Amino acid sequence: MSSGEDKIREQKDTFLQKLQEDGVVNPQGLAMVGFGAIFLAAVPLTSWIAQPSSLVEKAVNAVCSSVAFLGSAGSNSTVSPTGRIAALSTLYIAVTYAFSGAASAAGTDSGNEKGRDNNYPRAQVANLRGLPLRLHSAHYNLLEMFGGFGLAAALAQAMAPGDATVVNLLGLHVLSKVFVYYPAYIMNAGVTRSVAHVLATASVINVALRLSRRGTAVL
Repeated sequence: MSSGEDKIREQKDTFLQKLQEDGVVNPQGLAMVGFGAIFLAAVPLTSWIAQPSSLVEKAVNAVCSSVAFLGSAGSNSTVSPTGRIAALSTLYIAVTYAFSGAASAAGTDSGNEKGRDNNYPRAQVANLRGLPLRLHSAHYNLLEMFGGFGLAAALAQAMAPGDATVVNLLGLHVLSKVFVYYPAYIMNAGVTRSVAHVLATASVINVALRLSRRGTAVL
């Protein structure tokens, strides 16, 4: 082996050693950074899925009508075109903070022999495995994703509340997270969960990109 090859190998070993000292025990795992490009690549797909008169739009309208029906105690199921973002947000808020939050608490309770310690519940997360851990983790993913959706929804309500495609994209995010991602996480369906996460993330990126192209007239 030539001295040049020896030097390259030595540099590689030194680099891997530094990574290991910095907590990297599986260097190949760093390649997952490239997965971020998939979210951007999925943006055109979400545009096609969420186009006007699509199945997504029908599903969004059905969900919004259901929220209005429940919110009015059964007296009305009509939602104005500019009220659909609020209806979608209502569903997402309820699932994220109420239902999945309660499920997360149930996971902590069921995953600890002595039940949930209401004084230090987060300290008990380290004990969770299997279903209890998935209940906890699924809840926290919804919390992590809600900020991006909330910002996109607020901008959409201010700039384009009647844009069907924008509303459908927000709806695609909510539908993907609430009706696909969350159940898939609980049932440990990894592929379905990942696909739903990609679509949900790409849809809010798509909304932000569309709104960023809108100009505001200066008077």
